[in-house]
Amino acid sequence: MRIRDVCPACGSSRYKKNGHTRHGKQHHQCQACERQFGATAEDRRIADERRTTVEHLLRERISLRGICRAVGVSLTWLLHFMVQCFAVCPDTLHVQLPKRPTDVVLRRLEAEADEMWSFVQEDSQQAMGLDRYGRHHPPDHGVSRG
Repeated sequence: MRIRDVCPACGSSRYKKNGHTRHGKQHHQCQACERQFGATAEDRRIADERRTTVEHLLRERISLRGICRAVGVSLTWLLHFMVQCFAVCPDTLHVQLPKRPTDVVLRRLEAEADEMWSFVQEDSQQAMGLDRYGRHHPPDHGVSRG
């Protein structure tokens, strides 16, 4: 952590104390441009090495909050970083949304109905003593034939 000796906006060394942040850190105000700034100059840039790590973790489909905890970045930064990554991707990789969102719901309902029908059909065949090919097999009733 280093102490700031000039205004970050105009470079003037004439500034005065101007209250505290909500976290209790000293605020200063430049007397030349009246910009308000914090006393310490913290380097908030994320190193390229950490950015590469985040890209690899995103490809592994780890949860966003898990990536934030593992790498030590904020969720806001991660979301902005993802937008930057997606903006660089070619347009051919972007997914086209259906023109009518109901098409997706209808297809899903068709798939669920098909699954339910196969379950009902299989259940009724077992009740009638049929195998999955429709051949008749009488019930065993626990009698062994051996």
